[in-house]
Amino acid sequence: MSLAEKLMPVFHLLPEVSIPKRHIPFKEKLTWSAVILVVYFVLGEIPLYGMTGTSQDYFGYFKAVLASEQGTLITLGIGPVVMAGIFMQLFQGAEIFKFDLTTHEGKTVFQGLQKLLAIFLCIFEAFMFVWGGAFGRPGTNVMIFLMLQMAAGAFLVLLMDEVVTKWGFGSGVSLFIAGGVAKDIIWRTFSVLEVEEYPGQWIGAIPQFVRSVIAGTPTWTRAGLPDMVQVLFTVLIFVVVVYAESMRVEIPLSYGKYKGVRGRYPIRFIYASVIPVILTSAMIGSANLVARLLNTRFGWEFLGTFEGSSATSGLMYYLSPPVGLDQVASEPIRALVYLLVMVGGCILFATMWIELTNMGPRSVAERLQQSGMQIPGFRRDPRVVEKVLNRYIPKVTIMGGATIGLLAAFATFTNALGTGTGILLTVGIVYRMYEDLMREQMSEMFPALRSFLGE
Repeated sequence: MSLAEKLMPVFHLLPEVSIPKRHIPFKEKLTWSAVILVVYFVLGEIPLYGMTGTSQDYFGYFKAVLASEQGTLITLGIGPVVMAGIFMQLFQGAEIFKFDLTTHEGKTVFQGLQKLLAIFLCIFEAFMFVWGGAFGRPGTNVMIFLMLQMAAGAFLVLLMDEVVTKWGFGSGVSLFIAGGVAKDIIWRTFSVLEVEEYPGQWIGAIPQFVRSVIAGTPTWTRAGLPDMVQVLFTVLIFVVVVYAESMRVEIPLSYGKYKGVRGRYPIRFIYASVIPVILTSAMIGSANLVARLLNTRFGWEFLGTFEGSSATSGLMYYLSPPVGLDQVASEPIRALVYLLVMVGGCILFATMWIELTNMGPRSVAERLQQSGMQIPGFRRDPRVVEKVLNRYIPKVTIMGGATIGLLAAFATFTNALGTGTGILLTVGIVYRMYEDLMREQMSEMFPALRSFLGE
């Protein structure tokens, strides 16, 4: 009996959101997604009890990817959920564990192990955070209580992700990222509140700019607060990403059994979606957490030394981006290293991801063969289809991965609102949510299409 099979009784004890046994109407899915998003925002406003003073933001610039709010119940954000998914995909791809995902039992074991790993990471990351000195050096009892609160918050995020996945639209991970980044952009663009450090100035870039225009001294840039230049770069990045998301190569198909029935297989330019950016940023964020722990607890400086939330030397200094064009100009080597890491990491993870998730040429060719589709002018053979797909998928994967890495780095260098990676993720997520909503509305209008749409 394998280890996974031995753990089956444990899997049955894990809390689980039940799968709906009926078709969920469009409005009900919207309601579930909206309610869970509101709950997530509420959790982000509840501070950890027992925390004194200001906590160190260990995730820093990567908190948009992790959808976290420092010092609250969602300090860890979606980190444990994402990392558990990464590890399980790597285990499956490297055949460390073998799961037959074509069977119900295989899927149950895979999902059970992933959830068990996610729960472990909730506790482990909370321990790393507290023990690493994020909240100073409180007493042992306080440290344990802080750790338990953080772990409980991360576990709630895990369950809320399940609710959205099974009862709402898309996944909770995507929803939390998009919601957090959108909230940050709206706040920094339109807020009319002031902060003590900058008396007489509104936080929002647009209200403050209008205010300066009325006063007769239009102000395009500000130090320490959002400005109109950042807003313009944010809009530019949004437009470019939407354009890149809409680009695709379409392979003509025909149905072998019925002449005249034709279709197309679309290969998106951003073929691996925004997953490579999430994985690259999550790995850098995890390395940052480890580097802080080694520096704080053991005095090791080769990975990095830190001042506040920023790395000041070591490897992590070059893996953290210079923010703003003035910093890029003054630290070109650091900017170049970060750019190469983002582009290289996105290419690597994009290539790895399509193979792990059966999006490669061979897997696609086999699925088309099973559905009875073929490429017009070629004989009906999966090897032939694979050869044709090999002309496009590997190249598109590499170019798409490099493009999203480049866009994420460029948006970061220009200090666009919501962070470069956050904007990239939000546009990709919202674009796909829009497509899902359109398909859902179509299925509501034409119930006969539900089987075709996978309902």
